[in-house]
Amino acid sequence: MAIGSIDQVPAQPLLGIFMRYRRESLSLTQEDVARRMFVSVSLYRKLEKGERPLSASRLADWCAATDISLFLLRKMVSLALPNLSSVSIGTWPPKLRAEDLEHLEALPYPAFYHKFPEYEILAANQLARQAFPWLIPTSADAERPANVIEQMMTVDLAQQVLINWEEIVHRLLFGLRMYAPGVVEPERLAQIIETCRVNPEFERLWTTDMSEDQFNNSLVLVRDPETGGQLSLTMRSYNPMHPDDCHYQLFILTPRADPSPSVPVPD
Repeated sequence: MAIGSIDQVPAQPLLGIFMRYRRESLSLTQEDVARRMFVSVSLYRKLEKGERPLSASRLADWCAATDISLFLLRKMVSLALPNLSSVSIGTWPPKLRAEDLEHLEALPYPAFYHKFPEYEILAANQLARQAFPWLIPTSADAERPANVIEQMMTVDLAQQVLINWEEIVHRLLFGLRMYAPGVVEPERLAQIIETCRVNPEFERLWTTDMSEDQFNNSLVLVRDPETGGQLSLTMRSYNPMHPDDCHYQLFILTPRADPSPSVPVPD
């Protein structure tokens, strides 16, 4: 979505939450951001509180002032537009329909249902359970769901099987850092972060930004447990449009001929 195609972003509390989170994560004051945006401090405070709508030009200025890449603009828009984002309270245990589970099992490749952006594991088909045993969902009566990021950071098998483990985990953590504030229940977000801190690589991966190309790279390299060779897979996630009442994403891994990283399609 081009920045110029947005006429005006209506004020929404979640947008202000994310603006404050991003500002504080950069150790910037409201005065700092206002100065970078060439607006008054009083106006900026109103923008961050959601008391004034954020125009397209001011949204672009804010992205520049807080070093937000335009490819993350959809985060801002999703928080600003009503009904597209909600704090995920009461989503565990998941309410998965029998038809959804049948659909998942019918897929010929490893596939999961995840709650995004926190990556809770809601369901996995048999192929996924066999290929990635550390990503099996917990039972519905468990206190909390299994989480992709927690498992990837704390289970040694993940690092042994996934050859490009660091790239995959970095992408997951970057997505969590960018998309979760104001969307994921704060207590759950804190749980995930605290669990991941046991991994000595967490702080570095959590605080390092990614380029658009790095974030969009879909390559997954898996070590074949039988031969020790390398398997190349493509990871894709899909949001259901029909039916439109599915509040979870489908993640599927398919064979890939070219083991090189994803590259943008030429214009």
